[in-house]
Amino acid sequence: MFEAIFYLGSIVIANLLVMQFGIVHVAGLSFPAGAMAIGFTFTARDLVQRRFGKWGCWIWMFVAAGISALFSPTLALASLGAFVVAEGLDWAVFTTTPLSFRGRAIVSNIVGTPLDSVVFVYLAFGPIWDAMWGQTIIKLGSSLLIVFFVKNTLNSSFEPAPVKSAA
Repeated sequence: MFEAIFYLGSIVIANLLVMQFGIVHVAGLSFPAGAMAIGFTFTARDLVQRRFGKWGCWIWMFVAAGISALFSPTLALASLGAFVVAEGLDWAVFTTTPLSFRGRAIVSNIVGTPLDSVVFVYLAFGPIWDAMWGQTIIKLGSSLLIVFFVKNTLNSSFEPAPVKSAA
């Protein structure tokens, strides 16, 4: 269940940041303020799929779209468009790529992140190419950061390993 909470939480945080700060400019990049938090959703969605199955993750994706609708109509439309198009593509790539979990997550994030950035920024703010490019960089970086914290086996989880007694 941690995976679903992490997934939904990153969406809520990202939406709150975008509502509060809009597009920000940091270190020469322009991007929606929630870009780093929303970048976590790509790997979190992969974790949700691993936990709830390739079709079960769609339930969580629609819950995430519903949560986005609570924030603002513009963000809801932009988020829904990005969820359907980019996370749908991310899901398809993750599902069909014959690699380890980590490999599938990396490939699907590389494919889905740019599309998500274009769709979200265009629908939320208009054709601001600098923000699309900046969001792609920030989101890809944050999504790949999470990938490297996840074990590379299908049986890994966030549960701590059992401690062996010295008996």
